[in-house]
Amino acid sequence: MTKTVDVSWLLTGAGDVCERKSGAPLYQLPGQRLLALYRRNREAGEDFARRHGPSRYVDSLSGLLATEAANALYVATPPQRHLEECVAGARAGLHILVEKPMAMHSGEALQMVQACKAAGVTLAVAYYRRCYPSVLRAKSLLASGTLGKLNEIWINTQFPPSHRLDLMHFFGGDIASVRLDADGETLIGSFVEGGHLRMKLGWGEEGVPEQIRIQGEAGELWIDDLKGGSLICLGEREEFAPLPWTHWGLIENFGLHLAGEAELACSGEEGLKSTVLLDIVSTLSAGGEPMVVDYLNPPDPDWMKAEGFHLLG
Repeated sequence: MTKTVDVSWLLTGAGDVCERKSGAPLYQLPGQRLLALYRRNREAGEDFARRHGPSRYVDSLSGLLATEAANALYVATPPQRHLEECVAGARAGLHILVEKPMAMHSGEALQMVQACKAAGVTLAVAYYRRCYPSVLRAKSLLASGTLGKLNEIWINTQFPPSHRLDLMHFFGGDIASVRLDADGETLIGSFVEGGHLRMKLGWGEEGVPEQIRIQGEAGELWIDDLKGGSLICLGEREEFAPLPWTHWGLIENFGLHLAGEAELACSGEEGLKSTVLLDIVSTLSAGGEPMVVDYLNPPDPDWMKAEGFHLLG
């Protein structure tokens, strides 16, 4: 018997991402509702609350976290506030969904993971492309062995590197090592379980659809538009319609997970991996030797030392 999804959301941020991508699913999905929100700009926050929910505006983070009947917090503020708000929400006993970038660096991301684990609450990271229908279908085909052993994953430059690194993890698993090519613009890496990744580090939305190519020993899988387009695998074509909102599948998954009906699409531990990779990339030199990826002990660049950063654990 299917369990009832019951997610009563609090929201901190309520900015452009919520307007365009994630706000509506918080109260349009079955069993989910938006109770209250906090935003530093009171006028903008009150306006958002009037148009979404129905919900109400609260004028402080502490007041928001004291809202009765809430069981989840969506952290949609700028990344420099994620650590503080995530930890406060966890200590208030709320399950957490945090926007990407997860944190300013891997040290903060690890603190978020540890705080949620200590509080016994769920931490999810908003890498929402994991829940696109075409991406889920590609993952299923790859896992089934249809393509044979993985050779290489390529993703174009139409969305941020953090999202692309997350999809590399989603499809290929943990990454063993990475390096930059001679021009310093392309990241090349190998997966622990075999196969390679290749992606440009720069990005820009140039009106070209988001695309992925996965090559295996038995052939190729191609998605011509992640948001809603064609998936061609070994010559067989499938079509996918776009989701109502880009975060729709992600927020639906979060509710199903809390109800015990689904594995979490992107846990805090999974989201941490892309943050570690970004920190590693910041230390690489063009044409240099590959660097081993150690998710538990990421590098300690000079800019982290200057901030007094010390990795926990």
